[in-house]
Amino acid sequence: MFTKGAAYNSMIRIFGMFLMVCAAFCVVLTAYAQPMSRKPGPRYFEDRIPYPVLEPAAPKKLRKPVIVIDPGHGGHDPGAIGAKGTQEKKITMSAAKELRDLLTASGRYRVMLTRSSDKYLEHEQRLRIARAGGADLFISIHADSTGNKAARGASVYTLADRAKGRSKRIVKSQNWIMDVDLTEQSDPVGDILVDLAQRSTESQSEQFADILLKNLSSQTRLIGNSHRRAGYYVLLAPDVPAVLLELGFLSNAQDEKLLKSKSHRKKVLASVTKSIDQYFATKEE
Repeated sequence: MFTKGAAYNSMIRIFGMFLMVCAAFCVVLTAYAQPMSRKPGPRYFEDRIPYPVLEPAAPKKLRKPVIVIDPGHGGHDPGAIGAKGTQEKKITMSAAKELRDLLTASGRYRVMLTRSSDKYLEHEQRLRIARAGGADLFISIHADSTGNKAARGASVYTLADRAKGRSKRIVKSQNWIMDVDLTEQSDPVGDILVDLAQRSTESQSEQFADILLKNLSSQTRLIGNSHRRAGYYVLLAPDVPAVLLELGFLSNAQDEKLLKSKSHRKKVLASVTKSIDQYFATKEE
């Protein structure tokens, strides 16, 4: 038989063991709650290419949205040549400067041009300028051309699904900084978060393209299937919403005449400005 003292001592031992188990359990929980330790040095994709440098997410300061306008071609590259000899690079330069002036006059945006003179820039340089400037929207301006002289009208391009692999390769090969916090994530999770960031950018590009085409339709002629998708290099930035705007066809005599008209360009670019206003208004809701 247990005496009262023995029973009391047994209860004390059991209670002590219970406290030890609880303490051990807390240690385990604390360990799992902390991110897994990682050896110092770069992290890699499966093909041994380093992850893009990724900056921790931080609250963004209130600032004006940055619009980067890219006048297509330039320098030794005239672009399309019109039925009456009009060079695409001159149309895109004029249109880009006019759009810049409209946006600047509104006081709502900080506006940058990838080029402000007749010089040629590689496509990669154009994207780097946009990203270095912290672009919130990238608009590349062009004028189309085709062997079918009857084809005319404006169109807007966004990134095609088939080109998304190229976008991912650019991220990996150039170590681009993206606004995604992967510092505490495992490699597979980091891969997924980069993909999510790219999908968000693509969604925003599509949203702006839809707004833009709706407003353009009231000011100028659109070609059939006016929202088009392609793998143009200037659309590949994975973290900058981007569109390529074809103002019309220089190969069509009527479109060429309109594109050379400052009053016509003013109407078209006013609709682009309106579209930008509407797009960023949705971001404030």
